Amino acid sequence: MAGFLSMMFITLLYIIDPTLLVDGYERLTLLLFVLTIIYAIQQERKTSLTVQEIGDLQGKTTGIDDSQDFASFGELLRIGFKTYVIAYFIKFFFVYFLFNYYDPSLIDMVRDASVEVYKSFQDFSSDTQEMVEQKIAKYKEGEFGPSLRDPIGILIELLIGLFVAFMTALFFKRDRPDY
Repeated sequence: MAGFLSMMFITLLYIIDPTLLVDGYERLTLLLFVLTIIYAIQQERKTSLTVQEIGDLQGKTTGIDDSQDFASFGELLRIGFKTYVIAYFIKFFFVYFLFNYYDPSLIDMVRDASVEVYKSFQDFSSDTQEMVEQKIAKYKEGEFGPSLRDPIGILIELLIGLFVAFMTALFFKRDRPDY
């Protein structure tokens, strides 16, 4: 659900103004991912806490006392992280298609915006104009579009997802007491 919602959001940003994708507004999809992880964990917890026998799934419930039911941290972490990974890769492949096939000019827009950020954060005061141009030219040679050849970027995204799933599972867990 989060992957498809993020695709719709990115499409909406692209339709409104493609520069919004370059300006980082697509990062708001992380909020969609967080909300979907919370929703998935709540639904899993609700399902695992209220279904005690097959008759419960068929709608033949007789008033379930769920005060003795529990959802473990590991189970909720697995559900949350799996939700994030699926949503992230749906979004990633959509953005990859958008940048590399549908509108390759977006990569040039990202490159130009990145060069501006690079210029603003670098100290070129001791460099000659030629040295500055060489540094900028070398910087422009880098990879600016989404790519599977960036394992560190993908790993960072997955670590963010693991952290979000960890915090959500920690909040929603309900372990069996020792007594």
